[in-house]
Amino acid sequence: MNMNDHRENVLEAVLMVSEIGEATIAEIKAAQSEDVQIEVTEEDIAFLVSQGFLVREADKIALTEKGNDIARQTLRRHRLAEMLLFSLLGVDRTLASEIGCRIEHGIREEMLDGVCTLLGHPSNCPHGRPIPPGRCCAARQTVVESQIIPLSTLRPGERARIVYIQPRSHARLHRLTSLGLNPGVEVRLHRRKPAFCLQFEGTELAIDPGVAADIQVCRIPVS
Repeated sequence: MNMNDHRENVLEAVLMVSEIGEATIAEIKAAQSEDVQIEVTEEDIAFLVSQGFLVREADKIALTEKGNDIARQTLRRHRLAEMLLFSLLGVDRTLASEIGCRIEHGIREEMLDGVCTLLGHPSNCPHGRPIPPGRCCAARQTVVESQIIPLSTLRPGERARIVYIQPRSHARLHRLTSLGLNPGVEVRLHRRKPAFCLQFEGTELAIDPGVAADIQVCRIPVS
C-alpha cells in the first residue's frame, strides 16, 4: 500500500492521543490543537484497519505493530523538526509545531539521526511531549556526519543528487551546467578510473577527479 502523507498523519494522530489515554475518533477530534492538525474521518480509520495498520473494537482504536512503527517515525520527524525550529532558529513554539507538521514528511530518513545528534538527542519537544528515540540516541552519537559530500568520494554504483557546484573557475561551472550537471540532477557513478564516469538522465559523461571534487552531492540511499 502507498502510505501517503495524510495516512501517516492519521497514524501519528492516533499515537499522540494514545500518549494521554484511549484513542477514539471522538478523542482525536477533541484533541485538535498544536499537535493534531488534521481531520480524521471514519473513512480514514476504516481504510487503515483494512490494511492492517489499526485495529478497532467498538469505538476504541489501537495501532498494530506496523502501524506503530510508521506512527513513531512520523512523530519523531515532527517533534525533531519542532525542536530544530524552536531551539536553533528561535521560532515560537506554536508556529514551530505548525511548520513541523508541514515539513515532517520532507525530512529524509538518512538525515533524521543527524538532526537529532545536532540537537543533542532531545527527549522532549518544545511542549514537553516525548520524542521517540532513534538508534543515534542509544549510541549517544556526538558527531554529525555531513550529508553534503564531494562527488569524488562516491563509490562505483552509488547514486547521488547534486546539491551545488563549487568550481575553481566560472568557465568550468558554465561547462558543467551546459552538459546538464545542475543542482537537483540525480547521478550514478559508474567507475572512478581512469576518469569519473557518470550516468544521468540517459547520458554518460567522463570528468576529471578535480572536477568531480568540485561537485557537491547528497547520497541517495538504496531503497
